Amino acid sequence: MINESFHIPVLTEEVIHYLLLKKNGTYLDATSGFGGHSAAILEQLVGGSLISTDQDPEAISYLKSKFKSQERLSIHQARFSELDKLLCDNDFDGILADIGVSSYQLNTAKRGFSFMKDGPLDMRMNQNIGEDASSWLNNASEKEISNILWKYGEERKAKRIAKAIIEARNNFKIKSTKELAEIILEEVPRRFNDKKHPATKTFQAIRIFINNELEELKLLLDFTSKHLKIGGRACIISFHSLEDRMVKQFFRDHSRRDPRLSKLPNLADDSSFKLVSRAIKPSDHEISINPRSRSAKLRVIERIR
Repeated sequence: MINESFHIPVLTEEVIHYLLLKKNGTYLDATSGFGGHSAAILEQLVGGSLISTDQDPEAISYLKSKFKSQERLSIHQARFSELDKLLCDNDFDGILADIGVSSYQLNTAKRGFSFMKDGPLDMRMNQNIGEDASSWLNNASEKEISNILWKYGEERKAKRIAKAIIEARNNFKIKSTKELAEIILEEVPRRFNDKKHPATKTFQAIRIFINNELEELKLLLDFTSKHLKIGGRACIISFHSLEDRMVKQFFRDHSRRDPRLSKLPNLADDSSFKLVSRAIKPSDHEISINPRSRSAKLRVIERIR
């Protein structure tokens, strides 16, 4: 039984303010999760409609139960890479995506996302497809592991941690989150003033790699650029620098004329989008209620032609 209090949607008031310009519009929540943002959007719609998607089968099952009597909502299980095919004939007045792992996923040991909960080392958003983290970690080369930790976790001690993982798996198969966390902690001890656990970046990197998250995000941004109506807005919430950097650059590059031509005189700006705001962060009040919101950033773009 899923406890909805496990997941508190972030920046909800800001999302509603920037996203819902038309109360009778058509909207997409591409990371509906356990329905926090979707519920807030539905409360504000007057004659409009919402499509909610998520790749997690548990989330989809929950959404269908939670919103079973909601006629303005349609629910689909889909990754970002599947949206273009699933919704090829749809254009939207607003598209929302809250990138990252839900509190439910982090707090549920069997999902294997968190070193704070001992469980099978899985980390898949959809546990029905793909290779889990344990299988990859026990078969990848030291160089591959090191590269992934650096590329997706920006882990400065990537080589040391990769070597420690290889040495450990020579003695036993790494199957649990606790085992991996202890291997890292032994190699990189936690200092008394450390705010982050030494395993944080490693777990982040492996999760991003296992779920192909950055490539999926790129495809979501491409989908957004093609399926927003004129006057429609996209709101993207990210939680760490790699994702936010991608969103910021994509929004920037699509909201100004080609930078290579920027110095040519008398050249019209034919950008199709405009930036609506600088990155929006949670208020101190929201962070006090939901500490996991502290690293969230909301970026907003609007189609103008």
